[in-house]
Amino acid sequence: MKITVVNLNPSIDWQMATQSFVYGGLNRVVPEGKYPAGKGISVCGALVNLGYPVFCTGFNYRENGSFITDALDKWQVSYDFITVEGAVRTNIKLYDTTKGTMTELNQPGRFVPESAITLLFEKLSILDQELLILSGSMPVGVPSDTYKKICDLWQGQIILDAEGEALRLALEGDKPPYCIKPNLYELEHSFGVKLPTREKIVAFCKDLIKNHQIEMICVSMGADGVMLVTATAAFFLPALDVHVKGVQGAGDALVAGIAYGITQGKPEPELLKIAAAAATASVIREGTLMCTREDYEFFLARMPIPILV
Repeated sequence: MKITVVNLNPSIDWQMATQSFVYGGLNRVVPEGKYPAGKGISVCGALVNLGYPVFCTGFNYRENGSFITDALDKWQVSYDFITVEGAVRTNIKLYDTTKGTMTELNQPGRFVPESAITLLFEKLSILDQELLILSGSMPVGVPSDTYKKICDLWQGQIILDAEGEALRLALEGDKPPYCIKPNLYELEHSFGVKLPTREKIVAFCKDLIKNHQIEMICVSMGADGVMLVTATAAFFLPALDVHVKGVQGAGDALVAGIAYGITQGKPEPELLKIAAAAATASVIREGTLMCTREDYEFFLARMPIPILV
């Protein structure tokens, strides 16, 4: 099965670390590196590290877009972007080593003209319509219904990792995604709900599945674990106790793991284990460095049996 990843809003993530972040005060930081990112770019990195080939498209920028394509070349990811004027945005990821929390300062992304959006749809229409991953935010100029329109166009399965209006509109389309992967914060804020327990998460997700014909919803909850909900069942896995070095790539590795499990035809409990193992193998690495195959296999062997909720 061919996997295509759409990345609309690439970024250069500048990872920094500090001890006991002080809001409104002085924080001394240790720069840890600059990484090619954007959620779709990170998904590509995770998939190739797992040993699965992937094709990436979307938008890239003329001024410093080589920072993204040089990384994809290094990872041996095939790509074909629509190039637009301007520079790739820079995001600051500030990790509090004491609390284990990440503060993110994300730029919106440079303007993308309507002509480039038209070219993207033309490009997608001639690709092999198999498994598609839509992941991340949209830059200025890209309408919030773009993921919805891509879902309506694409004939194969779609995994969507988005939030807010982009997520809500995609669910209202003629052909909703096969799977969505919000984290708990994104799920609550996208739909204006509060879901304090696993049972409430399951009930809300099952309503979404029933009302919008989604096959499955994967909800990541950071240190509180991860859930996979279908129309007939819900599974939970606790987070393994590991030394966390970088949290911002965990969701992208989770998406990659879901896609990898789908290509293997795995049932839902095993698919959840695969996704959780990929995410765990990502958080033990700095910055947006993604899971390695060796670490993935190590954690997969140690994943407990998912709990039926």
